[in-house]
Amino acid sequence: MTTETVETPVAELKALPVVHEVRHLFRPGTSFKLLLAIENDDNARAAIRVTDALIARGAVPRVIHATELMTPVAGTPDSMMFFAEAVLGEEFHEGLARSLRKLISSTIGRAQPWPVQSVTGEPSFCITQEAQAQNSELLVMGIHRHGAFEQAIGENTATRVMAKAAVPVLGVRPALSGLPRRIMVATDFGNASREAAHLAANLADPGGSVILVHASLPTPIVEEGDEGAALIQREGIEHAFLHLTNEISEGKSIQVETVCRTGDAGAQLMAAAALVSPDLIAIASQRHHLITRLILGSVTRKLVREGSWSMLITPPVGSY
Repeated sequence: MTTETVETPVAELKALPVVHEVRHLFRPGTSFKLLLAIENDDNARAAIRVTDALIARGAVPRVIHATELMTPVAGTPDSMMFFAEAVLGEEFHEGLARSLRKLISSTIGRAQPWPVQSVTGEPSFCITQEAQAQNSELLVMGIHRHGAFEQAIGENTATRVMAKAAVPVLGVRPALSGLPRRIMVATDFGNASREAAHLAANLADPGGSVILVHASLPTPIVEEGDEGAALIQREGIEHAFLHLTNEISEGKSIQVETVCRTGDAGAQLMAAAALVSPDLIAIASQRHHLITRLILGSVTRKLVREGSWSMLITPPVGSY
């Protein structure tokens, strides 16, 4: 394993092709629709505080809570689910909405006019469907830290939402109580991770730090259509870092650092995070080609299941 950390100077380089359809999240003077998904857990207050802080960056929040009555088995009649919904009734949902409003006001010290919705159903499905219906541009929710057994056996609401959502998901740990100032970005220099870096820079500006981390196998695989690996092969890792640093720092007062590691991507990114202690890790969620997927596994899933850091997961634009 090799590790290198440097502050990257801005240099005159030939610009890379423009990343098309970069999301406008966190840019000064713009607004975006935010959906805050609240669960009954210790991370709810942290997610509320981050949502409140994001208003200064243009967020227009609304809130959803999904109550799961049962896990239907295959062949469960729809009428049974409708019956369960009827048993709860409007009074249940209205009461829960009032409780959520009290939780929000007690957390941030004042009432907020955020629309609050209580629904019944499998939470990850309800959350992603509501995000799509409302044209939400960012999902915010709490994430948990899991032990080895929990990591091995399955998913939770946050990991399911991050796998399904077509918009960026900001998963919040209790340690993050406001806007992150030190953001680590996992990058392979492809278009998807370049967009993640742009969003991180928007969020860190002004005065924050962005740490670009690249982890590669000892013998990298360059597949057709892998623009990031092709760039590294063509120009070298130092120029790849310089290209990306120039892109994300233009017009911003942020500090950009770079870290290069060799080995299993998931393990090396977690090791890098332990060293740089970021407030937030930003990583693109994308479908890899078969060979790369078999070797690397799901890097995003590893980081999310570890649950040690707040995470910004950015899926490809136009995933709906």
